[in-house]
Order: sequence, then C-alpha cells, then structure tokens
Amino acid sequence: MEPNSLKSKLNEIKDSVLNRVLIVIMFVMVLGITFSLLRIPQTGFLFTYGVQLFLALVIASLYIFRNKLSSNLKGAIFLSVMLILALSGLLSFGLYGFGYTYFIPASAVAFIYFKRRTGWAVTLSSLFVLVVIAVFFNRGILYFSPQKPDYMESVSMWLNMIITVTLIASVITMFWSNLFSLLSNTLTHINHQQEDMMRMNEQLTLARDKALESDRLKSAFLANISHEIRTPLNIIIGFSDMLSQAETQVEKEEYTQVIKNNSAMMLKMVNDIVDFSKIETNSLALNQTKFKVADVIREVEKKVLWKKPESVEWTCKAENRELVTDKDRFGQVVLNLADNALKFTSEGRVELSCLAEGGKIVCKVADTGIGISGDDESRIFERFYKVDTFVPGAGLGLSISKSIANMMGGDIHVYSEQGKGSVFEFWIPCNSN
Repeated sequence: MEPNSLKSKLNEIKDSVLNRVLIVIMFVMVLGITFSLLRIPQTGFLFTYGVQLFLALVIASLYIFRNKLSSNLKGAIFLSVMLILALSGLLSFGLYGFGYTYFIPASAVAFIYFKRRTGWAVTLSSLFVLVVIAVFFNRGILYFSPQKPDYMESVSMWLNMIITVTLIASVITMFWSNLFSLLSNTLTHINHQQEDMMRMNEQLTLARDKALESDRLKSAFLANISHEIRTPLNIIIGFSDMLSQAETQVEKEEYTQVIKNNSAMMLKMVNDIVDFSKIETNSLALNQTKFKVADVIREVEKKVLWKKPESVEWTCKAENRELVTDKDRFGQVVLNLADNALKFTSEGRVELSCLAEGGKIVCKVADTGIGISGDDESRIFERFYKVDTFVPGAGLGLSISKSIANMMGGDIHVYSEQGKGSVFEFWIPCNSN
C-alpha cells in the first residue's frame, strides 16, 4: 500500500466531511445571529454578538476558499472557530447559552484532523474550562444579568434554547455520521489496497519462482553442457584415431560419416548457445532477403533425410512462392522442428508442409512419435527445458525458434497427445515485397 495514496484519500474524505459540516454551521450561525439581534431589546448589544458576526464571516470565507486551503489549515481554522464560539457563549451567558456544546465538534475535529495527542489536549482543556467557568458562576465571579428581569422566562429565551440545542444536535449528528462514512470509506480503501498488494505479491511470487526455476535450469545446463560437448568431441577424437588405422575403404567411409555427424551435432550446439546469447542481449538481427520457400524446404529435407530411420515414412510439400525475410533463420526454424520430429519418432511417419493460408506462410511438422504430456507441452518453449534429459542437446532449440518466429512477426504453436504424436505449427506473415 502506498502511504501517499492513502494519505491523499484520507484528506479527500476529511475535506468532504468538513465542507458538509461548514454548510450546517453557517446555517446555525445565521439563525444564531438572527436570534441574537432579537435579544438585543432584552439583553442589550453584547460583545458576544460582535464575535458571532465576525466568526460567521470567517466560516463563510472558509467555505468559499475551501478548495484553495490545505486540509490541516482548514481544520485549524474550523477548530479555532468552534473554541471561540464556545468560550464567548460561556463567558457571556454561562451555562444558559449552550456555548459549551461547541466543544463537542471542536474535540471531534481535533481528533480527525490532527494527532491523537492534540485531540486529547483539546478535549481535556474543554472539560477543564467548563469546570472553571461553572465554579466562577457559582461563586459569583462571573454572572449573567439580563437587563429585563423576566428574560429567563420569556418566549424568546426558551425558543432560542430549543433552536440552539436542536441545531447543535443536528451538527453533531451530521459530523459523527460523516465521521462514520469517513472511517467506512477509509477501511474500504485500505481493503482495496490490501487486495492490490495481495495480487502484486502473487505476481511477485510467480516471478520469483520463475526466476528461481530459470536459474536452476541454467545451473543444470552448465552442469550438463560439458557432457554434451565432451561426448561428441570424444567420439570425433576416437574415430579420427581409428580412421588412420582403418584398412578398408568401407571402414574409412563409416568412420568419416560418424565424425561428420558428431561434428555437425557439436556445431549445432555451439550455434544454439551463440544464438541464445544474442537473443538475451537483443543483438540478434534479421537479414531481409527474397527467396523461394520451396528452395529452403528442399535444403532442409536434404539435411534431415539421412537421420530418418527406415521405419519412418517421410513426406514433404511446399508452395513455390517468394518470401522476404531472413532466409537462413527461416530455414533454421523449419530444420529444428523437422529434426526434433525425426529425433522422437522411431516408427510411423513425419510430414512437413509449408503452404500459404490466409495471408500467412504456415509450416507444419506432424509426427507419430512419443508425443508430449500436458505439463511438458506448457513448458516446451522454455529455455534449457528438455522433455527427455537422455536425448542429446542443450534444450535451447525450440526456445530460440520461437524467439526467431516472434521477431519475424509470427509464432510457433504445438498440439500434442502423449503416445500419439505432435504437430508443430510455425507461421509468419506473407511478404513478397
């Protein structure tokens, strides 16, 4: 939860409460001043009447300029007005004037707009002032003496008391009602912030788990890469020694083919690591050239057919149309998909097709191999992830292929069922210009 956001929300709600109370206070003060003017024949013009006029102007000004003043300043002015009203009423009329009731909203304002210590200080000070003034009036130090003896029994006096009590009760009711609304809205805002924090924590947890898993896979990759490189390298060295000792031409050709195959495997692994590094640093660039799709598919077919087991049927078809993109990277993706299909298919068939469909070139590689489980299918394009850890490779081919497809404006999807085979679909937008 952001502290500044919560503080701003609290100030906004407090200002809304204060603005509503100011309207009621202005109404109360207008009526109070009206009845004060009506009491002048009985009491004469008292100092408190002038104070009421002045404070009415202060409250009106506070309401007019409410949007230009800070929340704390408005609270301080409002608190001061309430305290002055209370003191002027008490000093002029004692407990008859109901001035002490202004201490209630004053205490509430102090608690809401200022620190708790300030609220308690205002509340305790108000109680102390009430006790002192009550003692002073009781001992005759202060007294209320209207100019007309029958003032205390007059209709004006009782009407003034009833209206004063009613209006101040209305102010207090509205204030505490708005205070409840303030607390309710604040708690609602806090709950929303907590829900946002929970969602953020969940996202951070997922990101952390993903980072930890990526780090684990990197560590596993670094631990296994030495074996992946050392195995074909040892084969190359061993068969190179055997080649020099071969006696027949058939043996020489067989050993030479083994050396070529393992050299190609090691070169592919090194190229994958280099491509992965370029993708990670955003330095992989595409060399845009115009070429025919069928030519690239024929080249791919030549490179993979020697790996095809005799028990696997191979079919290939491609549309003879021109395309503008990186020819080598396009061929790299198709080759990787076809190579994987043959790698995991011991019998059945592998089909490669590359045709135009709705403004796209779609290359599909379908096989009847071992298939992919649901869990593996959701992670098949992750870096360093291998469905079968016993199959040679760095676990980067599909991740690199998907990145290249995305750079070309396309994508790769997989549809698979374990034990029945897989279909990899690679598409990019048609662009022959």
